[in-house]
Amino acid sequence: MISRRAFLTAASATSVAAAGSAWWLTAPTASATPATCELALVNDLGTAANAYVTGRDFATGRMMLLRAGRDPYFLEEPPGPGTPLPVDASIPLDATGSQPTVVTMPRMYGARIYLVQEDVIDFYVNPGPALVEPALHNVHDSNYGKTVSFSEFTFNDVQLFINLSYVDMVTPLPIGIRLQGDGDHSVAPLPRGAIDGIADDLTAQADADGQPWDDLVLRDDGGKVLRVMSPQNLMAPSAGQPDMPFAGYWKDYSEAVWDHYRHNDLTVDLQGGRGVLTGRVVGDLLTFDDGSTFAEPNSWDVFTCDHGPFTNDPADTDEKKGAIARLAAAFHRSTLLSHPDQPNGAPVSEYYTEPVTNHYARAVHAHSPIGYAFPYDDVTPDGAPDQSGAAFDGSPTRLTITVG
Repeated sequence: MISRRAFLTAASATSVAAAGSAWWLTAPTASATPATCELALVNDLGTAANAYVTGRDFATGRMMLLRAGRDPYFLEEPPGPGTPLPVDASIPLDATGSQPTVVTMPRMYGARIYLVQEDVIDFYVNPGPALVEPALHNVHDSNYGKTVSFSEFTFNDVQLFINLSYVDMVTPLPIGIRLQGDGDHSVAPLPRGAIDGIADDLTAQADADGQPWDDLVLRDDGGKVLRVMSPQNLMAPSAGQPDMPFAGYWKDYSEAVWDHYRHNDLTVDLQGGRGVLTGRVVGDLLTFDDGSTFAEPNSWDVFTCDHGPFTNDPADTDEKKGAIARLAAAFHRSTLLSHPDQPNGAPVSEYYTEPVTNHYARAVHAHSPIGYAFPYDDVTPDGAPDQSGAAFDGSPTRLTITVG
């Protein structure tokens, strides 16, 4: 899953100044960003590492992989499903203390920068053509036992936006970000020992509430933590089935929210001067005064932030999209019952304090205070510190990614 901000396209965001609110707005017609930006890759691991850069060309939408000292490779139609990528797209990173490996990065979206320690990543191509990226939660994936991490970004005609994404998983391979252009913004990597702290926290939570939080922790044969996956990775698209892990996790909470707002107003500030919506539950639908309606979400809807009432539908109004972001964030943080004003009524100190909450996100932020732990983790009260570990610039000149 790619965080919402990383999948901007030619018709997308103008600004990220209003948290969780601007990524769907129509871009201005004038081109503001340069056509390319330097991508500097730094290896501070003390061991060998490779990088891979995947994404879609902003101008054509074609899937491509960047290569050091060569033109990007554009996917070609394969002879069949699961065809190994026919080129070596690895970007070897020089040892600690060496100069950065610099690659020219064109505008691209839906993009990722993968890092792997002392190994290579296997990519495959399906008909379409479509790039099959690593499924690191799947023990049958050839990349399963490798130490892999990634960051997500979009570089369009408005800005370069990048974030530390823990939406899918947290790994022991730390990534730091520095974005230079109009400004100079840095995002700190995962702190030392954080991955073990997150794993221990989720194991304790499983003991406390009987939910399979400990199953999110994937280890190698020696017991070392390979990665910690987010909850939707234990679920399937048929997550409404009662035997699916976490399938009924949000049921009591969502029913309590729906019952409460049958008799009380819920207000949602769209932020950035875009107005405030007021709603109540009428029948089975949470109904706002702009006409937007929301059915009661199930666990799959909440954990993915892109299903059921939270589906990211381009045809929705800007107001409804703003409400989706804020409602989804409030569910993850379990602030809806305690705070009828979203998101400004709920201080960061009261996130994740209810027994039913996204304990994966709670543990991630407890041990690594910055970074997306779910797709709308950039929703924050006005004036509150950013939770999401994002950096953006309208005139980017150099993006530095440091591993280690």
